[in-house]
Amino acid sequence: MSENVKIAIITVLKESEYFSLQLDESTDVAGEANLLAFVRFELNGNIEEGMLFCQSLSTKTTGEDIFKSVDTFIKENEVDWSKCVGLTTDGARAMSGIHTGLIARIRLVAPLVQWTHCSIHREALAVKDLDECLKKTLDGAVKIVNFIKARPKNSRLFGVLCDEMGSEHKPLLLHCEVRWLSRGKVLSRLFELRDELRVFLMEGDYDGKLASSYLELVTDENWLKRLAYLVDIFGALNVLNLTLQGKGIHKFFVQDKVDAMIIKLQRWALKVEQDSFDAFPVLHDFLGTNEVKIDKATATTIQNHLKS
Repeated sequence: MSENVKIAIITVLKESEYFSLQLDESTDVAGEANLLAFVRFELNGNIEEGMLFCQSLSTKTTGEDIFKSVDTFIKENEVDWSKCVGLTTDGARAMSGIHTGLIARIRLVAPLVQWTHCSIHREALAVKDLDECLKKTLDGAVKIVNFIKARPKNSRLFGVLCDEMGSEHKPLLLHCEVRWLSRGKVLSRLFELRDELRVFLMEGDYDGKLASSYLELVTDENWLKRLAYLVDIFGALNVLNLTLQGKGIHKFFVQDKVDAMIIKLQRWALKVEQDSFDAFPVLHDFLGTNEVKIDKATATTIQNHLKS
């Protein structure tokens, strides 16, 4: 079946007047370096796209090795390199290097090619840095999740507790930097199960120092406020990320979405300055339910993060 799909893609690719490539190299959980390639081409007046190939890089992952892998596939399937007019990658040196990078090598065989830095990758890089206070909150949340998820016994007991307390969800989710929706989903689930987590840490017989430090976090009102904010902001960024991909998405659409998000962030920062947090539903609900207010230091932290 996979061979039939490959032949179908190659057949219409050869008939297309132009095509563009999207390439990404990443290492999987087994430590294997994989190169994934997608292709866009013209078919009957429409722009079509599909996965071209996924190959492992057995040795190094330099621009030369990546190019050899792509070049071999293109030549073996008798596709005309000169028809390649677009290339999208991340900003890694192996991809974007002007002398030995992948782009420089492809330009030698495809003079018309134009390089684009992946919009989602750029946006992900822009929001990666956090204020020290918020970073500590995120790190604490990840450590709590790992304390439960990395120990099978803890994970099973926590699932039983969630079931007894009638929780909608039972397992926590693991955080992974490579998975770009990870932060929002992990923090959302952790905040949702905060009461179950508090009971679990109070009643369980665990490593005293670790459990007590994590219990301090989930009972700390200010830490929970910052966590609620992170749930909201990363949730909003996840929505943005999802709208930036899919068939028919082009640069102008992406730019409009990013510009709209920037305007939202500016307005949210103004609202925070006025002590209004209704733009952040999880945080707003937490404040209302517990009848508490945001302290000045936390408000300043949130405001600075939104502006950055």
